[in-house]
Amino acid sequence: MLKKKNDYSVIVFFENQSKPKKWTYVHKLNGFSMFLSKNHPTWLYMNIYNRREATFMKQIKKGEFVPAFLE
Repeated sequence: MLKKKNDYSVIVFFENQSKPKKWTYVHKLNGFSMFLSKNHPTWLYMNIYNRREATFMKQIKKGEFVPAFLE
């Protein structure tokens, strides 16, 4: 079970960039999506990974509902 503290690594893909950006220590996903919309408005989607187990969890596209934590 996740400990609810910096549990996620997120790779974000952008419209006009060939290389995605990676954030390793992400706590709340909804706050992170607000950060992306404010500071990186050209983001298209993000792939979310369990940081401790290095397993893929979910892909969320811009405009979709983003929960604070994934189950």
